[in-house]
Amino acid sequence: MAFGSNVLSASASFDPYWWRAAPHEAEARSIPPKSTDVAVVGSGITGLTAAIGLARGGRQVTVLEAKEPGHGASTRNAGYVGRTLKHSFGEIMESEGLDKARAVYGELMEAFLAVKETVAQEKIACHYQQQGRLLLATSSAMRDAMAREFALRERHLGEPFQTVSRAEQREEIATDHYFGGVRIPDHAGLHPGLYHKGLLDVARAAGVTISAFTPVLGFRREAEGFTVFLKGAKLAARDLVFATNGYGGREFPWLQRRIMPFHAYQAVSAPMSENQVRSLLPGDRTFIDWNFNVDWMRIAPGDNTRIVFGGLTGEIGADLRIMGERLHKRLLRVFPDMGGLRFDHVWTGKCGGTFDITPRIGCHGGVHYGSGYCFAGVPMGTLFGKKIARRILGEKGGESVFDTEPPSAFWYRGNAWFVPHALKWMSRNDR
Repeated sequence: MAFGSNVLSASASFDPYWWRAAPHEAEARSIPPKSTDVAVVGSGITGLTAAIGLARGGRQVTVLEAKEPGHGASTRNAGYVGRTLKHSFGEIMESEGLDKARAVYGELMEAFLAVKETVAQEKIACHYQQQGRLLLATSSAMRDAMAREFALRERHLGEPFQTVSRAEQREEIATDHYFGGVRIPDHAGLHPGLYHKGLLDVARAAGVTISAFTPVLGFRREAEGFTVFLKGAKLAARDLVFATNGYGGREFPWLQRRIMPFHAYQAVSAPMSENQVRSLLPGDRTFIDWNFNVDWMRIAPGDNTRIVFGGLTGEIGADLRIMGERLHKRLLRVFPDMGGLRFDHVWTGKCGGTFDITPRIGCHGGVHYGSGYCFAGVPMGTLFGKKIARRILGEKGGESVFDTEPPSAFWYRGNAWFVPHALKWMSRNDR
């Protein structure tokens, strides 16, 4: 297949901000204040949620962003809102006991509800919808394992689910590629760009200073707080929060050695008729397979003439035209009759993972952080931002089962060259 003939539309774009629907107004290069109560590094979901809570708690808050607000994965993700962890309930129950499994998945429910409550309380128009999720199996053995896992969750957590046979799956998705799966009726989806825009608007209204194009070079702990080093300037802060996830670096070496950045890729189709879109995804769920290295797809929120398709997680960054072709080939495995479907937009964003594939919230050397979301950044970032604010304010509700020091390796200093190879090894049983 010659690239461009069947993959990209004539007006194809590689601007990831299409996903925002309406790009934010360009941020002028702002000069941060000389001092602040709390400096928050990173303007994504975690940073903005923490900033909102802190500002409403009476603190002067400055958010420092190296590029424009929302540049990172907070606007480049799939917009899935669920109770997601790479370690299953059954796996945790077997290795660490039922109480630990309940605690972990109880906090995942807390994160799921945090998004729902934030959207409702802040009146954020982001196409939030509890449309349900269909988890798809790539083998009959996987489908049976899924049924066992979700039966455990229903028994111990009270979370409902329905099994979907291979024959029944066409009522949800027009393909025979999968072997059925599990439907979770209350999982949700939203438009990630509009969710971020809503948080940004709320933060500004709460009095948060957003300093765009202000990269942090490093910091030093002082007797009564921190000195944050910027290009040609310094900022004194009583408290310091790092909310950079996959975009962190040498400005916080301790965290850099514990978070591995990796890419995930997405594409959105050129417009089709609404009937054609509905014929492909009649269930209108958020769809994702149960592989370790997942493919996902959904009807574009707010636009019933397009579908979004994602995958290739952890692949070495390449020209987005090449990645668009590879995504197109993966899509044709699911919908082999859609060779004429073309993409209008292709983009990527950096995720962040820990060595044990578990999110983390904590405080090291007085610096608060939330990171390592491993595909659960919308709900976990929302919850961790709220918890970080409560911790700094001394309020209840800041405790977390994920508050343990993230592991590292003596040889890792932030160059995650090995991640594509590690993901291939961890994905060896996907099929």
